[in-house]
Amino acid sequence: MTTETLYVIHPLDAAPEEKCSTEGLGPMELTRPVRASLFILRAYLVAITLVLLYRTVDLANFLPHHLR
Repeated sequence: MTTETLYVIHPLDAAPEEKCSTEGLGPMELTRPVRASLFILRAYLVAITLVLLYRTVDLANFLPHHLR
């Protein structure tokens, strides 16, 4: 039976790796599900931003009474 010794090296103590070059790769092709997911994420972020703006304006009492 052999005993194997494993060492844990922290990433900051490890030797630096060579960086990959991205020159000449061009834009990535997106599949339909990925494109739909990104669109849904964008719509969600816009909606949440609008809710945040509405709540901020509402709490600052800048809205007329009939819009509350």
